[in-house]
Amino acid sequence: MILTQDQITKLTEHIQPYKRYLEGPDGPEDRQDRQQRLALYAELLSPHGLKQMTELEVGQVVSALWASQMWGNKGYLVDKLVQENGLPKLQEQLDNLLWGQDVLVARYDAFRKSVRGFGTAMLAEILAFVHPEQCGVWNDKARQALKALGFMPSISFLNKSQLSGAEYQTFNDWVAAIVAELKKEGLTKMDALETNYYFFEVARSAKDSSTISVITEPLPPTQAEKVNHSALIEQVLAIGQALGFQTEKEKLVAKGAKVDVVWQARIANLGVVMYIFEVQSHGSIDSLILNLQRALVNQSVQRLIVVASPADIAKLHGEIVSLPENFRRAVSYWEAGEVIRAANLVSELNGIIGKLDLVKSEFGT
Repeated sequence: MILTQDQITKLTEHIQPYKRYLEGPDGPEDRQDRQQRLALYAELLSPHGLKQMTELEVGQVVSALWASQMWGNKGYLVDKLVQENGLPKLQEQLDNLLWGQDVLVARYDAFRKSVRGFGTAMLAEILAFVHPEQCGVWNDKARQALKALGFMPSISFLNKSQLSGAEYQTFNDWVAAIVAELKKEGLTKMDALETNYYFFEVARSAKDSSTISVITEPLPPTQAEKVNHSALIEQVLAIGQALGFQTEKEKLVAKGAKVDVVWQARIANLGVVMYIFEVQSHGSIDSLILNLQRALVNQSVQRLIVVASPADIAKLHGEIVSLPENFRRAVSYWEAGEVIRAANLVSELNGIIGKLDLVKSEFGT
């Protein structure tokens, strides 16, 4: 990968702000946290540690991730990962992902195909803390920073949260080029993991610029990635938890009506109320509408929310407009880009509150 002169210039411009961060109050604290997590993952995710892994160790690995910050209740997330995959499969697939003989692209794709509940952000972070020289962290801050640094034409998938193995390897190849350039400029301790801290500072220092103001807005329909069904379900679940609802996914709420997500609460004068979410990413719009109509039979259902791209929302609205009024009035629409943005804000809030150490994690991390 060859950096352009514009990219090199922008990388260089952010070195001094990054050095100020390293020398400021956050730098030593973050570096200590990095060393602690490197030691934690070296113990838990070594071939020997994986063979002895219990649900507690899974919880320690997952709850320490930045990517799990959007989950206020980490225990729920860990229980879900173990129940959906089984502990033996998690051990086997993590061992292959981290220590298998195939190239990273194949190991990464095999893990994504076999294991449910792990998005790219979680996988990339685990890989980065086990192999900090070769693997970078793919998250919202990295994407923001790379756009601000002029990598949008070079890295064509910067609007995507979920990557294929080939795309993740391409990202790592660009990270290696960035590391080499930053080392030449005096950041001799830079590695693939360390770029995440550098990217965070780039995103933060550029936050008020016109470049970043565009990035933090929901993506336009023509630029937004194809709606990722499973990732959006997880984000809707996490947002509901953050708001204090009891959340479930793939729940049967009425005869023939199995819905993607339910937010549920008990309200004194109303009893149990439910908010139903259906994520539309592919498949028949007619089937979606029929499922929502069946769900409305349940008297506890207060609102039906469709999560979809702007284009699909327009199609749905066109189909629903001629249906009975009581159904039309029960349906709301939530753009996928807004869900992603809300989940990112929840993650940021949980990260800020987490620093207060109000409640100790049940996993001891």
